Amino acid sequence: MSIDQSELLEDAKHYLTPQQLEGSMIFLNKRILSQGEQVKVGLQIITMPFEGILIFVDLSPRTNWAHPCLYILVDNKTHQAKLIESSFPPNMNQPGDNYVVILRFGKKPFDEHDFNVFANDNPQAILSHKGGEKT
Repeated sequence: MSIDQSELLEDAKHYLTPQQLEGSMIFLNKRILSQGEQVKVGLQIITMPFEGILIFVDLSPRTNWAHPCLYILVDNKTHQAKLIESSFPPNMNQPGDNYVVILRFGKKPFDEHDFNVFANDNPQAILSHKGGEKT
């Protein structure tokens, strides 16, 4: 199944207020999880209830340590979802996982692989430095 990020983002938005959307970062693990697979969400391990996708919502991305966040498990076929509240993010460096940012503070990110919570998503404001020169 190909992953339609815009559909999955709409699935996630059903669980968030407009204020939460404006203040959060939403990550998608592009790896399809099998039904029955053991998945670490925060500090707990759960059994995936269906074949699907994991969405992680950091509700306070500029806060260190434990803070409110959500995991949304979305069924590939029905788009039914299971919401799990947590206080810890996933380890985004697990082998096989493929996390991307699909929403940064209410806007589509310029670079889906830039997890920096202080990044500026304005492409005109991004400067590359090569040998000390701005390009």
